[in-house]
Amino acid sequence: MKKIITVLIVSCLCFSGAIAQSSSSTKRSAGLIEGVPSLSYRQMLQDFDSLVSYIKQVSPIIYFNDELRGISFFRHATSLRKQINPQTTMQQYLVIVKKTINAAQDPHSHIMGKWHLDILKNNWIRNGHVKHIDTATIPYGYKYAQFYQENYYARLDLNLVYTSGEYYNLLPFSYHGVAYPASMKLLRCQGEPVHRFVQKQVELVSPLRWDRTHNRGYNESFYQPAALYRKGYLKLDFLDKEGKVHVINIAKNDTVQFLRKAVNEFGYNGETTPVITHYFSKEKIFYARLPMMVEAYGDSLSKRLEPVITNDTVKAIVLDIRGNPGGSDNTYSRFLDKVIKEALKQNVVVGRVYSPFNLNYFHLTNDSIKKNPAISFKVDVATLKKPDMYYISYPDFTFAVPDLNSFSFDGRIYVLQDRYIYSSASNLSNLAKLSSQLVSIGETPDLVGGLQTNPSVLQLPHSKLIFRIEPQIDFTSCKTAADIFQNNVEHPVNYSIDELYLRVTTNEDILGQSFLLKHDPMFGKVLELEGLR
Repeated sequence: MKKIITVLIVSCLCFSGAIAQSSSSTKRSAGLIEGVPSLSYRQMLQDFDSLVSYIKQVSPIIYFNDELRGISFFRHATSLRKQINPQTTMQQYLVIVKKTINAAQDPHSHIMGKWHLDILKNNWIRNGHVKHIDTATIPYGYKYAQFYQENYYARLDLNLVYTSGEYYNLLPFSYHGVAYPASMKLLRCQGEPVHRFVQKQVELVSPLRWDRTHNRGYNESFYQPAALYRKGYLKLDFLDKEGKVHVINIAKNDTVQFLRKAVNEFGYNGETTPVITHYFSKEKIFYARLPMMVEAYGDSLSKRLEPVITNDTVKAIVLDIRGNPGGSDNTYSRFLDKVIKEALKQNVVVGRVYSPFNLNYFHLTNDSIKKNPAISFKVDVATLKKPDMYYISYPDFTFAVPDLNSFSFDGRIYVLQDRYIYSSASNLSNLAKLSSQLVSIGETPDLVGGLQTNPSVLQLPHSKLIFRIEPQIDFTSCKTAADIFQNNVEHPVNYSIDELYLRVTTNEDILGQSFLLKHDPMFGKVLELEGLR
């Protein structure tokens, strides 16, 4: 059973970017985008209808968005199809395709770029994980990726952050010789209140994270799609700390000059981000930074903890997963197996759309579903009103269990998280609610979380464009449809804009003992809960 669920919930993270519409042309030819097929009007319609059919049959997230967030993929798809006509160029068609996938509003659903195409070609297809892809047409994918990269985005980078329900520019900058301070609040975009403006960008910006406190979507790079610069510029109204309003009209191909260097990254960790551990001898706390869910990292943390817990006293463990984009759930279980007192388990229930495509893709039939005790058409948890789904259940599935060589640790294990956790990292956060020993602290990632699976890799029939769609949604322990969002945190702690500015600009090691003790609000919450502050 462990092997089955491990395959089920391991997934890769990739957020799709936003794109912009190219200039119109009444002429269509392969020369407009060299090296890719030139589609006829009829082929474009067939391609588009295939795309929409795939998304409807595969993605449960679009039904969640429709029911809970008021984002109708179906309405957007209908409108976008009407934009295809006999004069539509390949550039315009590719923009329509990207807008359609964006309208699905799911981080796991996206057109595959160079990084994923390399993995597809060198790993997934070679090892038999992905089939039914015309390998001879994979070079088209690189051409499409290049087109989107070169044509979709304006050059502008404002380094905006969204915190406490507002957008701020994190660093001071100058534009056309005028200097602007850090931490200005963004009030309006193109003359419209910024939150209302962003809410309308479903087709251009994905994913729109969901701020449930204010019940609205947000995205810190919402201003980057070139299609927003219809007048040649973007009008932004900022309010500084002194109460002065700054109106800036930024041209499409311009950028700003930052007046302060970003010393530290704020966002998702990369493959080179290191594992870091500390022992706070006075506080008796073992701190471990887990940057990604790489299984070897779990073993590494256990090895680093062993001499400390053997030779000294450890009253609490801090597992810092801020910026962790996910990977394998075996990573955290390998470490937790050594330190938990009781097994972490729950009645897992996940769902997939009951569709002809999914039945074929996952090698199922009505008879095989009826004969499989783990699959059913009804479950005793809250689900979605639409569509018809089949559910996979694993009663009392164990995520972590004390092993025979555990460290006999009795203290609390604090999980520090920010909004930049996803996939298996989000799973760990969810598990904290099940255990009195695990305690989650920090921010919700504001993305639909829970147990997901490897996204389905698909290809359009005529353009041969390759994309991925997330086929699974987690209903585990859901009492209402809103619970499907899954992501919760037991002790919410948000960064203030001043705390974020310090984290990004300081030359001090923000993961060093001194900074954690003095300036980190989430680590400070650990000290408070441990009675040390």
